[in-house]
Amino acid sequence: MKKLTFLFAGLFLMANVASSQGIDDRAVIPVAITLNSILRLNVTSGGNIEFNFNTLNDYQHGIQTSAAYQTKFNVASSVNWNVIMYAEDANLTGTDVITEGEASANTMLINNIGYHISSEGSLEDNYNFSSNDPAAPVALTAADNTIAVGFDTTPNAGDINANSFTIHWRCGTSEGGGMNPSSILSQGIAADRYATNVFLILQPAVN
Repeated sequence: MKKLTFLFAGLFLMANVASSQGIDDRAVIPVAITLNSILRLNVTSGGNIEFNFNTLNDYQHGIQTSAAYQTKFNVASSVNWNVIMYAEDANLTGTDVITEGEASANTMLINNIGYHISSEGSLEDNYNFSSNDPAAPVALTAADNTIAVGFDTTPNAGDINANSFTIHWRCGTSEGGGMNPSSILSQGIAADRYATNVFLILQPAVN
């Protein structure tokens, strides 16, 4: 009888010890990272360029680039990027004079305007430009023209201190291979104010 009592007591003690052991529990903490693409282009100066031909020398030789004919812009981007530039119109359109008896305004060929680009940012050696040679500017065009792009193997993502640029404009200088080879004077263009809009488009680079 004593053995049976001890047996029951032992079983009760084992069951009590087993029921007092800790039970595993778990909590789930979701962790996620969201990377929002940042693409910002800002024109800081030179948002309105106006060439004034006031002398015969201007008509014969054009107006060279200078501080008065510069557009400065910067890019802040978290991804590699390209900048595209194009004119709104295929030709410059006269805004002040309508020839008597004609319904249309005067026009001027847009390739009378040329430009080259320079970089002042810390990544200044990391780009391909449509033209960065002051002696060989390219002509403005209404077709999409990628004017600044990072090299294929070099990232160009960065802030405005890394990505800062200047467009150096000129008009009627017949420079480079793309600008109009004839002077404004020899083209016989009527006196008027000729204008168009130029767009800068910032896009993520496509690998």
